[in-house]
Order: sequence, then structure tokens, then C-alpha cells
Amino acid sequence: MEETLERLRFGIIGSGYMAKTHSLALRNLESFIWPGMPKIERVRLADINEALANESARRWGWSEATTDWKKVTRADDIDVVVIITPNDSHEEIAVDAFEHGKHVFCEKPLAQDLAAAKRMAAAARKSGKINLVNFVYRCWPAIQFASKLIAEGELGELRHFEGHFFQDYANDASLPFAWRFDKSKAGGGAFGDIGSHITDIAVSLMGPIGRVAANTRTYFKDRSSSKGSKPVTVDDMTTALVEFQSGATGSIHASWAATGHKSDLAFTVIGSKGSLTFSWERNNEIHLYTEQDQKDRAGFRRIMLGGIHPEAEPFWYAQGQGLGYGESFVITARRLVEAIRNNNTAAGPSFAEAVHINAVVEAVFSAAETRSWQVVDNG
Repeated sequence: MEETLERLRFGIIGSGYMAKTHSLALRNLESFIWPGMPKIERVRLADINEALANESARRWGWSEATTDWKKVTRADDIDVVVIITPNDSHEEIAVDAFEHGKHVFCEKPLAQDLAAAKRMAAAARKSGKINLVNFVYRCWPAIQFASKLIAEGELGELRHFEGHFFQDYANDASLPFAWRFDKSKAGGGAFGDIGSHITDIAVSLMGPIGRVAANTRTYFKDRSSSKGSKPVTVDDMTTALVEFQSGATGSIHASWAATGHKSDLAFTVIGSKGSLTFSWERNNEIHLYTEQDQKDRAGFRRIMLGGIHPEAEPFWYAQGQGLGYGESFVITARRLVEAIRNNNTAAGPSFAEAVHINAVVEAVFSAAETRSWQVVDNG
């Protein structure tokens, strides 16, 4: 049963581009998109860089700034903590937030390794608080519609998933060293970072992954920093073969050094009765084929997304008007607020679901290192 919720007070830890996007989503959630939302108060932004914290808070509408993240996780005037820090810091911050009675919204991947992800999920369960991970693409209207078609049996028995997420921003030798290029902080490179998105989509549509085989490549062995050259210890490109627990097959590819690909997330699902395809480059449509079509008219047809489709109801005045990346954050933030309103601790993408993504990523890197199939830890 939906409860009355007058306000939600947010704190955010970390700044940069993601802070801007989350801040815009929270503002639009309350004042523009969904009716009946509680008052969203952006109370406090924390960042270790004081000047950046102050400037980010000023620009993006946060009432206060601090360099101490515990003034967010332990504050009596904050209900929800948003974590957008490097992966190796997620656990400490999230656990502290849960221990102080906060709901938590964490950037992906959940943690830098599987062990930390499991501990975070356990802390979330123990707290009884709402916990979501920002797998924004899974929540996108077109992908939710694909999920609906699959659940309704339009594709029949699922046979195969093929997906990739390619970008090329890191295909640049002059790009300086950052935490994402350090395995101890990130846990992985392209596959853990953007590959976690396409893996999450695969699992949400096809079910859990049972085992994997993989190859990884690092094209840029070191990058410059203020302290001289530093070694890159993560992958620039990874290709994985996967076998789902259902017996369906698949392949998942991820690279941030894929020349010419700017934000190319795409996938195909093949079933016994039909297939569908999606590309983020045309993210307001899917292409669907079913064997119900007459033989002389059979083929993929384009379905334009609109207000009648899942997660899309309040956005469109007319079918075919498009949404973009910013709205994906609004949609996921709305899921968070609705989960809090209804005390729905099973709402997703949850920490528990994200543990499986960490398990797949870890198995992929192990498979690449051992040159053998690896079973995914589903314990």
C-alpha cells in the first residue's frame, strides 16, 4: 500500500559529472516529471576537495558542502545517501549509512570485488533500509518493454543474448591516469565499468549466468600522472562467452577504447518464436520479429516508444517524442522514491541483484587469466 511521504532529504558523496546528473534528476523528479512526489531536499554534498565540493553544491542546488562524508551518512537531517565515489570506497560508506538508518542509492558496480559486494548486500538486508544500484539502462522504457514482451512469451523459449557496450573516450594515449585505470580501486576496467551495464541487462532479460569464458586486452600499458607515468592494471577491451543457468547462450563485449563508438550499447535477444533488438543510439525504439507475422510480411518491425510503455507514462505528449540520458536517471530515482514510499526492500536494481553482476565480472577476469571456463559464484 502506498504511504504518504511528505519529504525526502538527500545527501550525496562525491562530485563531478555523476553528481551533476543525479542532482538534475532529483530536481526534475520533484518539480517536473512525476506528480505526487514528496518534496525532495538536496541537503548536503560531500567531496574530499573542498573547493570542488563548494562549487558543486552551489551549481547543482545543494544547501551545504562538506569534506567529511560522515556528515552525510550520520546526519540526522538526511534520509537518503547517494554514493558516487570510486568503487573501493562504496562499502565503507554504504555500511556506515545503513548503520545510521539511511536508505542508500549507490553507483555501479556495487563494489570493487565480489567479497565487498556480498558484505554490502548483507549490511543492506540487516538494516531493512531501501537499497538500489544505479543500473540506469535496465530501467529504460525500451528495455522494460523488452522485458515485458519476454515475460509475456512473445519470443518463446530464450535461446541467445548478444550484447555490447562500446565507447572510445579512453582510446587516447594522452588521457591521464585516473582511479578507473587502477585495479585496486576499480576492481576492473571496461568490463567492470561499462560492461556491468550490459551484463545487468543480459541478466535482467535472460536470468542468472552460470559460467563464462573470456579474453581481455589492455592497449595502453601506462598513463601519465602528476607523479610520472603509472601502469594501467585493468582491461581496455573484454569479450566474454556466457552460458545462462537456463541453458541459453550469449556473448557480452565491453570496451572504452573502441574507435568511433561514442556510447554504443546494443543487444539482441533470440527466442524460439521471435527476436528483438535494441540500440542506445536509437534509444526510443526497439525492433521486434515474431513468427506470428504472415510469411509474406515477416521481418523486424520498429516500435516507437511512448507514454503507453513501461516507465514512460508522464514524459510524452505524443508517441515518438524522444527521451535521453538525463531522463534515465530520473526514472531510476523515481524507483528509489517509490520503494521508500512503499517500504519495498525488494525493489531493484537492488544490492542483492548487483552482487550477481560483481560475481560475473570476477568470473570473467578469472576465465581470461586461466584461459578456461569459470563457474559464476552464485552463493
